[in-house]
Amino acid sequence: MPLISVIVPVYNAESFLHICVDSVLKQTFHDFELILIDDGSKDKSFQVMQNLSEIDYRIQVYHHENHGAGYTRNRGIQLASGKYITFIDSDDYVNEDYLDTFIKSIEDNDVLISGYNKVSMDEHKLLFTSIPNDCIWTEFKYVSTCAKMYSLDFLKANNIKYAPLKIGEDVYFNLSMNSITNKIKIIPYAGYNYCLNQNSVTQNHNTLNKDNKILDLLNRIYNDLALNEKYSNKMIQYFYLKTVVLFLLMQVNVCDKKAYLKFCKEGFEFLKSMGYDSFSLVEEDELKVKLCTTIYWLANKLHLNGLLYSLLRPLHLQIG
Repeated sequence: MPLISVIVPVYNAESFLHICVDSVLKQTFHDFELILIDDGSKDKSFQVMQNLSEIDYRIQVYHHENHGAGYTRNRGIQLASGKYITFIDSDDYVNEDYLDTFIKSIEDNDVLISGYNKVSMDEHKLLFTSIPNDCIWTEFKYVSTCAKMYSLDFLKANNIKYAPLKIGEDVYFNLSMNSITNKIKIIPYAGYNYCLNQNSVTQNHNTLNKDNKILDLLNRIYNDLALNEKYSNKMIQYFYLKTVVLFLLMQVNVCDKKAYLKFCKEGFEFLKSMGYDSFSLVEEDELKVKLCTTIYWLANKLHLNGLLYSLLRPLHLQIG
């Protein structure tokens, strides 16, 4: 049985999947299985996967109809046979010492959190590096699926899965774990390379949401997870406020003013209904995020959301 299971959900990745797979096969640590799962791709991704599987016996290939990344990662958890698992997105890649660093660092912990590099999609030019601080706020800040390692027994014993959410299924997944274990280790290492695709996510009009899906995420977290048993009320309050603000910053690039103001109204009314509309900052968070959170909170209190939209729209801000 391999020590590590590397799970890669694949969707329409024929042009860059080989970069991801090559980076795993070049690892200085060798005791792993690489599970590639095609999520109903419309291009030739599955054919590329089959060709890659002939290169190395550690590569396993699976396919199902399109259900989304969360469903695909859940299947990966069920298929995995390693003691630990880690996820890599098919358009990203990792440094050669990635798995070796993780396996030497995780010890007897349930979760290992590391940093990441953000690079350009085409030239893989380094844009910036994010290194986590060893503090409890990191458990809220670094909530994406990637650049982490998990104990497979811990996930299965606690039935931790990706929820069927349109936005933030990785946030829910990680907070589900963080809220029930103190065996979390944070390391000052960045070996995961997240490729910024200018034609997707915040830069693409497909990001536009007719409904405020971020509230589905926050409502599910509020109802399902006992965050207050581990974290301070101030930290939880700031997390909710910051999450709404980052969603609004994302939407300012892709929706018209009427839809944007609707999102503002719904978001802040939701926070008020939960009792999380008071102003609160977490000192350990990044200055730029704290600044954005402060500005948005003030704009809402002063009924200046429309003016803020007009000021931010031309800037085409990128988040993260």
